[in-house]
Amino acid sequence: MKENKKTLLEEQVNKIQDVIDVLHKDFSIDIEKEINFLNVVKDNLNKSFL
Repeated sequence: MKENKKTLLEEQVNKIQDVIDVLHKDFSIDIEKEINFLNVVKDNLNKSFL
């Protein structure tokens, strides 16, 4: 169960990173606050399974 949770969190982090990469590439100037928020969420998820 714990391993499944860790895998799920890792997948979420990877998806968030994919979204951040696309946002930076296509819209970085317009939505910097949203990108920063996603980075915070990603970091929090990373910390939760370390």
